[in-house]
Amino acid sequence: MNAPTEQLAADIAAEVTGHTPSGIRRFITGTSHYVFEALFANRLPVVVRIGDQSARTEMEGAVYLSGLLRPRGVPLPEILAENAHGEVPWMVLQRLPGTDLGTVIANLTAAQLERIAISVSRAQTITARTGSAGRYGYAVQPEQAPYSSWSQVLESSLNRSRQRIMSACLFNPSMVDVVRTVLSGHGEQIDRIEPIPFLHDTTTKNVIVTQDGSFSGIVDVDNLCFGYPRYPAALTLAVLLAYGGPTEYVSAWLRHAEQPDDPVFRLYVSLFLLDLMAEHGQVFNGNERTSAPEERASLRQAFKDTVQFAWR
Repeated sequence: MNAPTEQLAADIAAEVTGHTPSGIRRFITGTSHYVFEALFANRLPVVVRIGDQSARTEMEGAVYLSGLLRPRGVPLPEILAENAHGEVPWMVLQRLPGTDLGTVIANLTAAQLERIAISVSRAQTITARTGSAGRYGYAVQPEQAPYSSWSQVLESSLNRSRQRIMSACLFNPSMVDVVRTVLSGHGEQIDRIEPIPFLHDTTTKNVIVTQDGSFSGIVDVDNLCFGYPRYPAALTLAVLLAYGGPTEYVSAWLRHAEQPDDPVFRLYVSLFLLDLMAEHGQVFNGNERTSAPEERASLRQAFKDTVQFAWR
């Protein structure tokens, strides 16, 4: 299948709403689906998510999880129409007002960040109550989770990072071995972790915030992760350390979730810094970041500082 076009998004939006879009723009974040905003002269905008055939499972997961989480109070956008089973799977969603948190986070006050952190923590608490089947990793339903231990999830992430880093030749793959050594040192504690369901991508992306700092909701929930809910906070901190931003947002998140910032948490942060390094030099769906020397240097320094904390 060729990459979805703005015209295809416009046709889908027109079919669903009964109105011809006055404009179409593609969102430039996200490395999986092709996501467009359809604007109209006489109605509110909508979001059109389009995938290739391999994205069908994720689209089906999004439909299922919307039905599971929205009635419980997780602020996901309403699905207006979907064709997850089609040759070209797609869905049309309510457009939440605002933009990704990362776009505005540098301009928000401490009080605004605190309120957003409370909202994200509350959504995670609701998700944690949806149940587990004793398995770990990424899945739509708990019994589908692929691993029997949390450490296997972490090892899988390290293996993927090593493969990508070695293919791009922009970072030293020996950094993966450093994190694996730290992981082995915390292995007993990590393998006692219960598989709690959580929203794994509520980071500086997918948390939608208005320009004035109001929390609108969470987008792009195609599956859950079953493990320790500190994981997405660690990814968020990795992004802020690597690319800049107020790290006190993560401190507020952990505080309201009653989760510690300890060496195991910093191990997760180190793992995600490797994941960010591994994205450099890769080709996804046209939204990948251009690898810049200054960003690579920032990642290396953040990794060095974080690993030292994780060793304690």
